[in-house]
Amino acid sequence: MTLPIKAERLYITEFNADMAESVHLASLDEDNRKFVPDEVFETVEDAREAVTELMSFYAENASPLVYPVVLNDGRHIGHVQAVPIENGWEIGYHIAKPFTVRGYATEAVIAFLPFITNRLGITQIFGICRADNIASRKVLEKCGFILELERNAPYHGAEHRIRRYKYEVSL
Repeated sequence: MTLPIKAERLYITEFNADMAESVHLASLDEDNRKFVPDEVFETVEDAREAVTELMSFYAENASPLVYPVVLNDGRHIGHVQAVPIENGWEIGYHIAKPFTVRGYATEAVIAFLPFITNRLGITQIFGICRADNIASRKVLEKCGFILELERNAPYHGAEHRIRRYKYEVSL
């Protein structure tokens, strides 16, 4: 499977420099500030630097591997990603607030899973979120992730109740 990854209403591709403004705007919503504060870009220039760095990771085969989610009409609405963690890889995703509650995150994750597990040569990937992030929990559960544990743990620089899910690739 190669990029772009096409789904019914969206596609997943690589970042380009023109996406800095949409990355900046999408990062400012209250959910992003609450649940992933390290992914907030206060200025377009901050977002441009992040996008440039993320683009360099594609060529270097480095991580994190972050890919924009784009609607079929060309609007960039968020991203999906794979990030290495201590015991494997973690999937992440964010859809900008004006586009939430429409199933785009679920559609993007379902489309992304075969691509990223194949690219990384893995048979499992984790989904980790704060326990109070109901929307993220629902996405993971709809995408076939199974809850492994819930506990207090450090999460984005503070202690929170977290949930860890696991997705197993069907062979």
